[in-house]
Amino acid sequence: MTDATHPITQSALRAFAREYLAGLGASLREDGNRWRVRLPSHVDVGFSDDREFEVVLGDERRDDTDESHLLTPDSEFAQQLLAEASEMARVGRLALTEDHLAGDYRYPAWITAGSAEVADATFHPYYDRTGVCAFVRIGVETVSEYQTQFLRAVAVDAESETRLPGIAERLVTEFYAPKSEPAADRTTETDDATISPDGLADAIAAGQRTATETVRSEIEEVRRSATRAADSEFEEYRQLREQRLDELRDEIDSVSNRLQTIAAEADDAESRQRRVEILEKRRELKDRKADVEAELEKVCREKERGYAEKRREIYDRHALDVTTTPLAVTLVTYERGEIDLRLREGGRTESVRVPYAVGAGVTDEVTCENCGEQLTGANPVRVTGDGLGCRTCR
Repeated sequence: MTDATHPITQSALRAFAREYLAGLGASLREDGNRWRVRLPSHVDVGFSDDREFEVVLGDERRDDTDESHLLTPDSEFAQQLLAEASEMARVGRLALTEDHLAGDYRYPAWITAGSAEVADATFHPYYDRTGVCAFVRIGVETVSEYQTQFLRAVAVDAESETRLPGIAERLVTEFYAPKSEPAADRTTETDDATISPDGLADAIAAGQRTATETVRSEIEEVRRSATRAADSEFEEYRQLREQRLDELRDEIDSVSNRLQTIAAEADDAESRQRRVEILEKRRELKDRKADVEAELEKVCREKERGYAEKRREIYDRHALDVTTTPLAVTLVTYERGEIDLRLREGGRTESVRVPYAVGAGVTDEVTCENCGEQLTGANPVRVTGDGLGCRTCR
């Protein structure tokens, strides 16, 4: 997990699936990690051809013949559910306000990783901004690897396209939580969020790029695997060509020897007819030798160039095909402003005011007011006898 996106958790996905299937009018009988689902006759869905089917919560198929649907964040079935749900409400709208958070602020690592604690916090909203939260499916495929899929929730500011990890996390953990939980009521639908079609497309594209970056290490692993497959295929091709060179040289020697024999047989021919047959055979052997020598020359030229053309063909064919698809999009209106934080440590208190966005947390980098070093999880803030400091200036 990175700080840029929020993976779709199994519990959130389970809550979403239960709610979506119930919305379709389906009956659902639960047996541990297995659901027996029956769809009403009037419902037409793309994720199942059957009215009744079984859903497994997690990767727990009994065997290869088990035809139940797997419900995991990266499963095809889960992504089909999300895609079909988003077709019913392509772009959702939500509002995050300070009132909804009720003081549940998101504190940065440069506070939570240190010894200082927040004694009090007061948020001052200045203006509203629009963010775009997208559930993005990332597919990675090569000719040598089965398709690998990831599902990530990512939120970006619609104007600056900066990442809003806290908002993505909040939507996943609260919006898709079971409705019975109080946290679900902290986000409300709104019609206030507005954005132009081009702006929406740009923000979604930025979200897709961000989501792809968060699975970069996984993509690189697939790339390394594909490269190993390409290396193996090319080495096999190279060895076959080396073997072919030996075969061609042997064949040239064999034909040359045969030609010498044929020449002797022609001199000793007992009849004109026999001599004509031998000369015909000699012409065929000469033609064959010329063809083999031409092929030998061609293979030798390929070898001198390191079989570059074939190498390029093989590695191009093993290249990764990375696709991203936004499955569901939510416009989020959120408040930005500043937050006053009163920090306490060892009986001393100090205050600091920093840029803040509801749902997203502290939006800007903050430096130590004593030494100027950037505050981070590795360099948290401290309350000292002379005010605020950090681990660096201890």
